Amino acid sequence: MIIIRQRSAMLLVIILTLMASFIASPVQSATPTGTFQPDDCMFKLPSGAVEGRDLECGWLQVPERHERPDGPVIRLAVAIIKSRAADRKPDPLVMLQGGPGGSTIDTYTRILFAPGNRLRDRLDRDIVLFDQRGTLYSEPSLVCEEQWELVERTIEQRLTYEEADRLSLEAVTACRRRLERERIDVSAFNSVENAADVAALARALGYEQINLYGVSYGTLLAQHVMRDHPGILRSVVLDAVVPASVNYLTETPRSQDRVYTELFGACAADAGCRSAYPNLEQSLVTVIERLNREPARVPITDNETGKTYNAVLDGDSFASVLFQIMYSSGFIPAVPRIIDDATRNDFRVLGQVLPLIVFDRTFSLGMHYSVICAEDADFTPEDAPLEGVRPFIALDARRSLEGYLERCAVWQVEPLEPFVDEPVVSDVPTLVLSGRFDPITPPAFGDVVARTLSRAYVYTFPDTGHAAVGSSACADTILASFLDNPSQQPDASCLAESTGPRFISPATVIFTPVAFALATLDASGLMPFGAFLAALLTLLSAWLIWPLGWVFRLITGGEAPRPSAGATLARWLIVLAGVTGVAFVATVLVTFVQMALANDATLFYGWPRSLTMLATIWTLPALTVAVIACAALSWARGWWSIAGRVYYTFLTLAAIGCTATLAWMGVLV
Repeated sequence: MIIIRQRSAMLLVIILTLMASFIASPVQSATPTGTFQPDDCMFKLPSGAVEGRDLECGWLQVPERHERPDGPVIRLAVAIIKSRAADRKPDPLVMLQGGPGGSTIDTYTRILFAPGNRLRDRLDRDIVLFDQRGTLYSEPSLVCEEQWELVERTIEQRLTYEEADRLSLEAVTACRRRLERERIDVSAFNSVENAADVAALARALGYEQINLYGVSYGTLLAQHVMRDHPGILRSVVLDAVVPASVNYLTETPRSQDRVYTELFGACAADAGCRSAYPNLEQSLVTVIERLNREPARVPITDNETGKTYNAVLDGDSFASVLFQIMYSSGFIPAVPRIIDDATRNDFRVLGQVLPLIVFDRTFSLGMHYSVICAEDADFTPEDAPLEGVRPFIALDARRSLEGYLERCAVWQVEPLEPFVDEPVVSDVPTLVLSGRFDPITPPAFGDVVARTLSRAYVYTFPDTGHAAVGSSACADTILASFLDNPSQQPDASCLAESTGPRFISPATVIFTPVAFALATLDASGLMPFGAFLAALLTLLSAWLIWPLGWVFRLITGGEAPRPSAGATLARWLIVLAGVTGVAFVATVLVTFVQMALANDATLFYGWPRSLTMLATIWTLPALTVAVIACAALSWARGWWSIAGRVYYTFLTLAAIGCTATLAWMGVLV
């Protein structure tokens, strides 16, 4: 396997985030550049979305180099998400994905049309997505399929760093040579041209002004637009900020060290986390050292092909995966537990996360190099501040930067002028959002950018990672408030209600293997839950049998003996036990759906230790004890007929079965 080594976020991209798709060369065209051509959507529509009603698609045709309007042209994929508001505003929200190399369309169509996502409903304007030049759906797309082929070939091999680095560099070289043969000018795929594309998009779609949202690299691109094309901007939102004046590559080791400090500190400050994982940092160091001596094998499945690989996971790989996991706000509460799992060689949850990293086919590695090597390759490895950085982070930092320089030497793009590294000065109203647990763009980066923005509103969210919008309801609320009136400080009162992560620990979660089985649809792991359902259905048969008996006696004229108070209570206990069982199943399923929609990693471990969940779990055993007592009394005191007593005993066994399967699930703790 190409082992996932902890070099930096972007070196991980070099090794892992790969895709394969058709690459089209720029061509001469009689169609005027800077024009929008409606067309069928070039991607699979999200579930529930209807083309024409919910979104419209097409192509923006622009020059490969804007200073050469008569030269080769390229096409940028565009998707316009239509507002559902009756009084739709004329200025849309244009979104810019990060990477560089990520697909805006792929990312945000999934987010905006995800069940439970309300961001579209909060905005009374269209949302315009376009894949930046060189990315997934635009033409040409600078994907490096050579890297993807390398992953498939080596994913199960245990390689040294030197072997992995050499093979990766060879794949990058092969990709660069192929793009050259296809006559693609990779130097044209930079941030300055990208910013000009944004301006061309606004003009082609007939917008006088736009609201511009950027995340990660998208924030750097937004700053280029603010500097070069300020007239098209009504407002700007910078989410997970990359300052133009800071080289984030050399800052990555320190940024990563900072987020571990935040994580360990937050866990220590949380009583449940501190009790469950008292030596979290030392546990992590021990795991990294052990796995570097003897790597683990982790089965991971490519969800697109269905093929399962027995991937190698060494210590540096493990640290890199944790780094990537902390990008996702929903997984931050799980990091201490994932580290604790690793101390027991339990990588089941990690095995569910790894395919999202290893088999990401949406990322354009060629576009990534074209942007980064033109803009941020002006450094030496000695520029990275490593003093005080944890050894497991600093160990490979120099090699990471050296690897970037080697690849930029292969990519051979024209560097941008030095002015692109100057702070952007602007009076455009700007919302600056950061996450406390962002592993690569720390809140301090947002402060750096805001210093030269005269109308900036700066907020840090205490429970988010990389990108707040879409992962924090509070961030979505602040965004909507800001877009309503960018000249006025947005309503950020929801921040006062925000707290840090609710870490996964026995204090917050009812741990059960059934949760993992539900999350992964593991039939064998669902046996306890299936047995509970079978016992519950038996218990619920009373809801049918007893009313049918009453109807039968009514029709035949039979008269049942007047039941005693004890017999009546006995029946009501059975009914209540059934109601409680149904409530438990409903609570589990509703909780599971809510966690899935929130991208909450808790769903792999168990259920939140809420009063509702605890009540439905513990009420059933208590009722079962009472039902057992009533069954004994029914025989001792002759309640009902013999058949009635036998049936009640049968129901008692079903109640016992429900309680026993709860114990089997491991939730009676």
